[in-house]
Amino acid sequence: MIRREVLNNGIRVITERMGEVRSAAIGVFIAAGSRDEPDDLAGISHFIEHTVFKGTERRNQLDIAKAVDGIGGQLDAFTTREYLGFFARVLDEHLPLAFDILADILVNPLFPEEEVERERGVILEEIKMVEDSPDELAHDLFFSSFFPGHPLGRSIIGNKKSVSQIERKDIISYFRRMVAPSRVIVSAAGNVDHSRVVALARSYFEGLGEKPPLDRFPKPTPKSEIRLVSRKRLEQVHLILGTSSFPQGSKERYPTALLNLILGGGMSSRLFQKIREEMGLAYSVYSFVSAYRDSGVFGVYSAVSPDKLKRTLSLILDEIRRFIEKGATEEELALAKAHLKGSLMLSLEESGSRMSKLAREEIYLKRNLSLDEIISMIEAVSQDELLSVARKLFSGKRLALLALGDVSGIEIDNDELIC
Repeated sequence: MIRREVLNNGIRVITERMGEVRSAAIGVFIAAGSRDEPDDLAGISHFIEHTVFKGTERRNQLDIAKAVDGIGGQLDAFTTREYLGFFARVLDEHLPLAFDILADILVNPLFPEEEVERERGVILEEIKMVEDSPDELAHDLFFSSFFPGHPLGRSIIGNKKSVSQIERKDIISYFRRMVAPSRVIVSAAGNVDHSRVVALARSYFEGLGEKPPLDRFPKPTPKSEIRLVSRKRLEQVHLILGTSSFPQGSKERYPTALLNLILGGGMSSRLFQKIREEMGLAYSVYSFVSAYRDSGVFGVYSAVSPDKLKRTLSLILDEIRRFIEKGATEEELALAKAHLKGSLMLSLEESGSRMSKLAREEIYLKRNLSLDEIISMIEAVSQDELLSVARKLFSGKRLALLALGDVSGIEIDNDELIC
């Protein structure tokens, strides 16, 4: 069902046929993101995402919108720390038009000066919006402390200084370097024919030549420090505890995902049950995993009243220490496996999710996994393996801490955060 082909210039084309649907999802992914940007151009990938739809040599912004609306389709893009995605979802009969629009945007963008200036204002407002959203700001501040001086520690959308000084010529030059065949992946899923998708990719993209490489920053060195950021106007303190985790392609990725579910990934998780349901200390508490090509983060977030911060921290650390001492019960592991398999299977019923999965696996694994392979790997995780992964993540380590809010009078010793 999954087929892969490499064009003469190195562009990879991957498809998965879903004969039971009438939709077709097509995406063009560029394996470069915000972590590949120099400091003075921080946020330029996200800036490109905003402006690439604003007109081409053949279509203006309204023409693009009408073409997509006229077939009842969806057209969008997104930026991550390690790749950009441009995609469309349409009825299968409209796949050629959708591909034509995507290719036109990526090969012939104009980046009109007036649109660049307009979107600059939009992005600066987006930065202000993050600063007014303490949960989002807490995550940005945590990453900047955890990966100090490294692009992984920067916000994807950049900062006020960098966004204000990025010019149209910078966008054009950087985008031309980004869209290099070695970094381009075309993925499609749904009621699609592989040979037809390959023919479309060849007709639009085989003329692309290789470009100079983008900067590749080395693997980051995480730093576990305590950072208290004062915002006295906030009613709550937003806290994040974190430690270094495994990269995307690691064999530990499924045990880590299961650990995340058991510790703080849902309403039945240990942290949710203890901190919210039993103790009533917080409305929001959860754990999360962020994995990249060479590193990762396992973190816990919560938001509590300042007078409850120390108690909440203590309970989070108690649950982590209990896990690395005794591991998970059979019931917890079985429930987490059922949750992970169920959510995965439900998400992959939709062609857009399948399309994105193909591209992500190509970026990080250089191969595609069938659903049966993934299910088998999830099922194979044992209690001993889960305990081993938890100990690798936490045992004997001092966790990093970010606390944002009214932190006056709060003192936290480094030794308090050792697991």
